Amino acid sequence: MTDQDVIDYLSQNPDFFNRNPGLIDQIQVPSEQGVISLSHHAMAQLRAQLQKARDENERMITSARSNAWIFERTRGLVLALLQCEDLDSVSAALEEHLQRAFELETVCLVLADDVEQVEDRGIIRRLPHSEFNSDDVQQLVMSPDGRVGRFSDGLNERLFGEERQVGSAAAVAVGKPTVGALALGSANQHHFEGGMDTLFLATIAEALGLLLPRIRA
Repeated sequence: MTDQDVIDYLSQNPDFFNRNPGLIDQIQVPSEQGVISLSHHAMAQLRAQLQKARDENERMITSARSNAWIFERTRGLVLALLQCEDLDSVSAALEEHLQRAFELETVCLVLADDVEQVEDRGIIRRLPHSEFNSDDVQQLVMSPDGRVGRFSDGLNERLFGEERQVGSAAAVAVGKPTVGALALGSANQHHFEGGMDTLFLATIAEALGLLLPRIRA
């Protein structure tokens, strides 16, 4: 009789050990602790599977709490934006409900505007149309999901200015048609990694896209 004969027999008789329970403790299985019985091996596997399920459940709970936290703060920001009547109040709302609430180093709402040179006022950064229409900015605003990761020096300078040290960033277009971009920056090169979800940022940008034409009319 070969090993395959045993395998075939057990495959065809899955109730074999139910009919012969005493045999389970006689069968030895190698493990990290040495040789143990089949029943102990099965119990160890069940414990490992249970721990894996617990870990996955804990991960899901943590993720749900994190998403709820983000949702509530995003909701608070959108409600605050709905009450804004000018760019100064928009800047204040973004500073309080986005930069401080999410503990972000840098937040800039970059707007294409009829100005001759860059103008910074709080979180609002007004760019001349020539600057906003540069290739690097247009590649950003044309991306449906925005961009996340490490940007070129030129793009960082247009979005955040020369004085801010930005190692990684996340940015999405604002408005349809586009009137600007909402950008978050960090000195840490790994804070914003490629592949990160931009859904909450896109939600804020969508609210800004609806608000800005009204207050700038």
